[in-house]
Amino acid sequence: MLRKLISTALRRELPGDDLRVSQPVSQEDRPAPDFSFPPMEPLHPPDARNDNPLTDLCVAVETELRAAGYLR
Repeated sequence: MLRKLISTALRRELPGDDLRVSQPVSQEDRPAPDFSFPPMEPLHPPDARNDNPLTDLCVAVETELRAAGYLR
């Protein structure tokens, strides 16, 4: 790790390798974006599972209340 740090710090830059100096790119020189991809299929949410998680609990409570005589 230190070797990489030291070699980067001591690296000599060549005069032609200056990345900070660049030519501005005009709009005419840039290629037009390609929008010819096929449309995506719409995403559908998964089917609902267990819409009421308390159903089993309600059935068990009702059964116990009927067995105890509180419900007819």
